[in-house]
Amino acid sequence: MKAKIEKFFIPIQLMILYFFDFIFQHITKTKYVFVVGVDEVANCTLFFKKAFEDEAVSVNFRQNKFYQNNQYDYSLNVKNKYLLYLARIFYGPYLLAKLANESDVFVYFWWTGFCIDREIDYKFLKNKNKKIVCIFVGSDIRSGKLTKEAFDRKEEDHFVNYINIINDKNENRVKRVVNLAEKYSDMIISPKKVQLSYLNDSIDFFMYMINDNILYNGSKFNTNDKIKVLHAPSNPMVKGTPLVRAAIKKLKTEGYNFEYIELINKSNNVILSNLEKSHIVLNQFYASMPGVFGVEAMAKYNAVLMSPDYENLPQGAENAWVKTKYWEIYDNLKYLLDNPNEIEEYAKNGFNFVKNNYTEEKVREFYVNTFYENKIIDDKNIF
Repeated sequence: MKAKIEKFFIPIQLMILYFFDFIFQHITKTKYVFVVGVDEVANCTLFFKKAFEDEAVSVNFRQNKFYQNNQYDYSLNVKNKYLLYLARIFYGPYLLAKLANESDVFVYFWWTGFCIDREIDYKFLKNKNKKIVCIFVGSDIRSGKLTKEAFDRKEEDHFVNYINIINDKNENRVKRVVNLAEKYSDMIISPKKVQLSYLNDSIDFFMYMINDNILYNGSKFNTNDKIKVLHAPSNPMVKGTPLVRAAIKKLKTEGYNFEYIELINKSNNVILSNLEKSHIVLNQFYASMPGVFGVEAMAKYNAVLMSPDYENLPQGAENAWVKTKYWEIYDNLKYLLDNPNEIEEYAKNGFNFVKNNYTEEKVREFYVNTFYENKIIDDKNIF
């Protein structure tokens, strides 16, 4: 049914797109270097905008429940999903036409586009000689099938065994997303370890970014407060929450005295506020990358337990967190509770790791150099 509806609206979107493209070609406009969007995920769009300020214009068509206070240059604040769908039908191609006459580079996070089918975006932008950058960040291109096969070979469990993404529908979707990106984009950035996919080639990296004002000085360790252990999963099955709860229960029954805080589906502001008060953070235990929450936890001066390996990450990662696979949660948390001086030491290491690699200045520098090396921009001195 959905496919039939989309097929009906595609000609309408094409008419809107090319009509307004003709109009905007004859209107004086402001020039930007980058357009970034179009659906917010993990604050990526907002961070990119902050890194480049007036040189970038941000677009967000879908409200993210974790970041409802974020402000974008263009957004659709429509909560009803059916009205939102209709609004995107007409506003999406209009805005694409407008911004394509004002900007040189389109940076896409996630897999959606201005139009119903992102291939419409791609073809239109390539015809106008625009540069296209695709940055994939997680389940947008993760293959459940390939992930399961890889972890089965290692005889390790993974969250794909507990959520319904190992099916033909998802595999076909991620294959198409990858095929279109490889056909039309000028550069692809994707951390290969965290999201096993059908990509043949990409820049194997993902740059997190922390606003300088959320870096915390660690004064909470100067008090005699009870140790606070925080776990804040966006998806309990993906993050390993049942195993976390089992470890917490066992430690409590053994007489360990600490406060356990569990926050599920809370806004980013609530999460950041609690991170300022916590000492130990239990992040995620199946993943191969720290994730935005892991980086935020380190920025707020916490000892973080999580599963990612240290390889292919910036210098300092090897001491920034306690590497903890899903079967090691109890043991490693017990170790920190038995050795409280280690808690602050890991918190300090993690804080310095984030400060040295993921501030706005560092992220901006990474993007400028990477875009210049890959001929996305001609002159890196313009920023």
